[in-house]
Amino acid sequence: MGRRTVFVVGVLGTAAALVASYTRILFVDGLSLLDIALIAVFVPLALWLAQSFWTLGAGFLVLLLRGPAPAEPPVPAVTAKGPTAVVVPVYNEEVGRVFAGIQAMRHDLARHGLGEHFHVHVLSDSTKPGPWLSEVNAWRDLADGADEVRGMPPVYYRRRLQNRERKAGNIADFVRRHGQLYEYMVVLDADSIMTASSLARLVARMEADPQAGLVQAPPRLARGETFFARVLQFAGAVYGPLSAAGIAFWAAGEGNYWGHNAIIRTRAFSDCCGLPHLPGAAPLGGEILSHDFVEAALLRRGGWKVLIADDIDDTLEEPPPTVGDFATRDRRWCQGNLQHARLIPARGLHWVSRLHFSVGVMSYVSSALWLVFLVLSALQAWQLARTPVSYFADGRPFPQWPLDVQGAALALLAVAMGLLLVPKLFGLLLTLRDGRLRRSLGGGGRVTLGVLIETVYTALLAPIMMLLHALAVFSTMLGKAVGWSAQNRTASEGAFEAHLERWLPFTAIGTAATAGAWVTSPTLALWLSPVEAGLILAPLVVWLGDSRRLGLALRRARLLLTREETQPSPVLQTLDRLMLEEDQSTRPGRTELLAWTVLDADRLRDHLDLLPLAGQESRASAEDAAAAARKLRYLGPASLSDAEALAVLEHAEALQGLHAACWTRSLAGDWPDAPPLPPRPDTHKLAG
Repeated sequence: MGRRTVFVVGVLGTAAALVASYTRILFVDGLSLLDIALIAVFVPLALWLAQSFWTLGAGFLVLLLRGPAPAEPPVPAVTAKGPTAVVVPVYNEEVGRVFAGIQAMRHDLARHGLGEHFHVHVLSDSTKPGPWLSEVNAWRDLADGADEVRGMPPVYYRRRLQNRERKAGNIADFVRRHGQLYEYMVVLDADSIMTASSLARLVARMEADPQAGLVQAPPRLARGETFFARVLQFAGAVYGPLSAAGIAFWAAGEGNYWGHNAIIRTRAFSDCCGLPHLPGAAPLGGEILSHDFVEAALLRRGGWKVLIADDIDDTLEEPPPTVGDFATRDRRWCQGNLQHARLIPARGLHWVSRLHFSVGVMSYVSSALWLVFLVLSALQAWQLARTPVSYFADGRPFPQWPLDVQGAALALLAVAMGLLLVPKLFGLLLTLRDGRLRRSLGGGGRVTLGVLIETVYTALLAPIMMLLHALAVFSTMLGKAVGWSAQNRTASEGAFEAHLERWLPFTAIGTAATAGAWVTSPTLALWLSPVEAGLILAPLVVWLGDSRRLGLALRRARLLLTREETQPSPVLQTLDRLMLEEDQSTRPGRTELLAWTVLDADRLRDHLDLLPLAGQESRASAEDAAAAARKLRYLGPASLSDAEALAVLEHAEALQGLHAACWTRSLAGDWPDAPPLPPRPDTHKLAG
């Protein structure tokens, strides 16, 4: 019996047993329309619980048999004929962090003698002049210091003038223009960190299997500071390997792509991964927001394998710092995943690709279904509480005693909770068994206490996320689309009053639900108490989660630790050092960078050299650029709006005419808001 057969039989058998048990409980006094509705909602929820349990269970068995990973996996020799592109798409990001990460990875590659095998490409889609100019400034700093460590890979930079089709369009533009130069490309996110070892091993996997179109390395979460972020990364450290190994077990060569920390064969991507536009308008039509699942399905349809390298565990990303940031990101992912429902019946897809789409859809729809299920259950309880009990039905002389199904209901609840909680025990057992990992997470006692803290907090947070996801699903279905906003990656302390104001509606909903349940049936109120507690305490739960102070206090107490904190890799140590060395107070702002671009001949030349690399025309007209240039010349760099600054910067003709005029005015002290020029380096090496 094949692995997928075992998995499918396990999922379907478990779900069937849950549904049958629930149906018997409802059937005790006959099935009403409300009962049928409850069963209809419970069926997909049972399937969702079953697939999650069997995925994590399969991962547990795989990892149990595999044994602990080596402390430092060997770095394989790179045998690819040409260099591999490492592409870093950015969109209005925190520039210092992005380029510190790039520099840390370059140092690690040079340390292992792998620099010549990789080229780094920063692919900017930034729409604001401040981030754009800061990116160019940071790229120039890397280029100027290229000889600081010998053997580091080169860094190239390109900004699109029109960011069509978001990140997917950004990657596709690179593949069309430069893909023929590279056999492989490693796609990162702006906050991704990959060690030289992981990059080399990904290339080796592609070289070993000519049919591999994509190899996904499961990213681990690191560098979180708030309590919420630390809960996420601790859960990822303890339970994440179960999920990755479980998906790799049943997906095999029909794996999935999570949008970053993966290596892709560029020819396969170019041939197969042109994304369609869905019929109709957004949110369910138009451009596909969540492109990664679709690209994996298209690669598999084209005959390429999509693999999950669950044993490569030193690729990292940073968690959202706050619950609100997490919800904002999930709102965008929700819309993208719901679009996938329209692709499930597409022609030529492998059935496992359709399963990936279904799992992605259910990751959000399940919250809406749980909410509907709770509402229907409350209605049923209210109905039963107001229905008089009749012992002598149909004129029969003997009484019919009502059957007690409370025991069966409790047993079903225990099984459902077991499907959710037992995988946590799987993760805990594997962590405790691995001595090196156990010690890196603070020891057995602290790991066990961390699992308890994570379980309690996520239980309180679950009803809040249920409502947020349900609202996202309902708003998407009602036609409300989301925009494309830059992701916040920095923690900031917020006052409790602000959290109270934002999350008070959740408290009101929880309080009303508790009062209604108590009036209907005190037993129902007790059953719903975990959900009610999370909603009533929502402001406090979120405020604690967003607290950097609490997160760091737990770190000092050696709780919720991760391996990256206690045994950081050299690439993380370099990143942390670079971030500490950076003085944000002296970082030039938009006004300074705009003035320097106009006044400094080297900067102006680099800027003009970069413009043709976009391969696009500016959205601003030449007339708008000329008008903005006149304003810049006479009123200074601080007078321009973002749109005016972009118009000037995106038109070579407008810029070229400004240099001499603004230089003359600056020397005469007659150019408003003109900052002093930065000191010039002794040498300047253009890196792209």
